[in-house]
Amino acid sequence: MLLTTDRLLLREATLNDASFIYRLLNQESFKQNIADKHIKDLNDAVNYINTAFLTPYRLNTFSPYIVCLKNSQKNFAQIGVCGLYKRPALNYPDLGYAFLDEFTGYGFATEAAKEFIQYSSNALKLKHLCALTEPNNNPSINLLKKCGFKFKTQIKLNEEQGISNFYQLSFSQS
Repeated sequence: MLLTTDRLLLREATLNDASFIYRLLNQESFKQNIADKHIKDLNDAVNYINTAFLTPYRLNTFSPYIVCLKNSQKNFAQIGVCGLYKRPALNYPDLGYAFLDEFTGYGFATEAAKEFIQYSSNALKLKHLCALTEPNNNPSINLLKKCGFKFKTQIKLNEEQGISNFYQLSFSQS
């Protein structure tokens, strides 16, 4: 699958993305707002890509994608990830995203999220999406609200992540 917006290309990950994944998942903002995935070297990043990206692609299930810039001096540079996850504890697919710190504040995450929301409704014909965010992550909370998600409750999926805000988006089916 390949999705595009005016400024972004959302593509499947490859093992060539290992150094990018290593960098993204080792940002303090990622560890603080999502979780420490314990990616200590490039080999760990390759294993993470296999588990979190390539296996879901092979199983044709919900999965994340690499977000790249489309038109700039850094053409096709990886700047983040965005996609759908299916967590066993949740009834609906979960919209997830993370971006390199230097690319936050420019609307890229909102643009990628809105593209995935549209894809989820139009192509996948989903009726609902959910999203989780750290309760103090105001930029993520604002993004979800901007995309139409409504706060429902707080939940605890596991000890490592702690308490998360749970949001839901329902699509009107015509």
